[in-house]
Amino acid sequence: MEGYLLDNNVISILMRPKDPRYPQVKARFDGLGASPVYLPVIAIAEIEYGMAKADRPDEQQRNAVRCFFADYPIHLSINDDTVEPYALIRAQLWKDCATRIGSKHKEKLPEELVDRESGKLLGIDERDLLIASVAAQYNLVLATCDQNPGMTAIDAAAARLAQSGHPIRLRISYWRG
Repeated sequence: MEGYLLDNNVISILMRPKDPRYPQVKARFDGLGASPVYLPVIAIAEIEYGMAKADRPDEQQRNAVRCFFADYPIHLSINDDTVEPYALIRAQLWKDCATRIGSKHKEKLPEELVDRESGKLLGIDERDLLIASVAAQYNLVLATCDQNPGMTAIDAAAARLAQSGHPIRLRISYWRG
């Protein structure tokens, strides 16, 4: 498969023309031209959750978001083929960042992993790891505005796997938003 998988932050910015990041993200999106665009079900769920929890939902924006979802109807979910990229990337993150205690690790969740040099939390979000795994599974470019240490750690872990011969090809396009 060729094309782009949009992260939830890209979709969210595209739905808010008043957002200061909109012009740059919209220009990048428009620059995709005829390239296929796919949406991860996880991102759709995150956005739907955000709209559902709003005290005063904006029906016009909700309709615009759902029209966007309909305009790009191929929604990719997690399935059996997501298991390998997810497991390999997550295992590499643990090798790179987890604190070993005997044969186990101190950290149980990706959110708990820290940068070994700075000692700061990486902020790896489980949903980001799953979305990246779907992108790798389908050989899609993950378009994201997320350049936090968590996403860059996921990117670096996938790159190390690819360099060592594992069948992982994660390509991330960082859209400065």
